Amino acid sequence: MRKLLFVTLLLLSSCKKQNTGNPVNTTNEGQADTTKKPSGVKAVTNTSSYIGSKPEIGGQDSFKTYSIRKGNNYCDNNDYALTQHSVMHFRAILDSSCIYETVDPTNQADINKLFGFADCASHHQTNSARFGWNWENGAMHIHAYCYAGTLRSYTELGTVALNKAFDCKLYVLPDKYVFELEGKKDTMARGCADNTAIGYKLLPYFGGNEPAPHDVRVKIREM
Repeated sequence: MRKLLFVTLLLLSSCKKQNTGNPVNTTNEGQADTTKKPSGVKAVTNTSSYIGSKPEIGGQDSFKTYSIRKGNNYCDNNDYALTQHSVMHFRAILDSSCIYETVDPTNQADINKLFGFADCASHHQTNSARFGWNWENGAMHIHAYCYAGTLRSYTELGTVALNKAFDCKLYVLPDKYVFELEGKKDTMARGCADNTAIGYKLLPYFGGNEPAPHDVRVKIREM
């Protein structure tokens, strides 16, 4: 098994716009997301303390609330916990704070990041898998959002109701991911060929190339 390679330092990067179009979209031309980048790598000799770690969220049935404050892209207490997954399973709640209107109407279709992980012991703009979301045309849309060998792809998985928990699963298979939203599955390309995603956790993030227009709350319970 490969050892976890990354510890993460905070570094801001520029925002670049995401496009919509075909049901599955791919690009590797200047459309990187703006989640903070690790500024270096360090060999980790003992990964046991990182594997399977979860945030302290109180009671077993409680959700952790991630707050993205007005004018920010990143949630409070954003970090990049080292992790590995063969399956990621979580439930999420998006409430009325997740309804928004962008300053530039063409940005309304940009995909905000919900939850996921970097993969293949690489940077997330090289290999990663995340669920994403956006508010468009009066509905909350959930997306699969991936990088595979720097090639970005995304596709809509469906819509969900506000203030109601919805179930998300992300299966890691050789050369592909299987995204599952409320029992509906879709497959996306993956950049490495084993059965385990090794990298770091990616927390909720607003954008796109506009920051949160008001305080946004995202609730997640890891299963």
